[in-house]
Amino acid sequence: GGVGGLTVFDRPELDIVKTDSYLTGNAGGGVKWYAPNGRWGLRADYRFIALRGKDGGAAFLGRDDRYGHRVYGGVVINGVR
Repeated sequence: GGVGGLTVFDRPELDIVKTDSYLTGNAGGGVKWYAPNGRWGLRADYRFIALRGKDGGAAFLGRDDRYGHRVYGGVVINGVR
């Protein structure tokens, strides 16, 4: 998990007229499994992400709190030993 910030710089072409920062956070977990030979494996991760909106924030990013889910999957291949 973690807490951080997101800064949006002014971009008049997107109707963002000032640089602004937002509070963000995430929490999640994952698993890895390796084949018995240790040469390859599988992994899966999940993250819940939250962004705290601002009443005076840019319409591009939204003035409401936003939430999202990310699911990752992959194959892990270990190099030559």
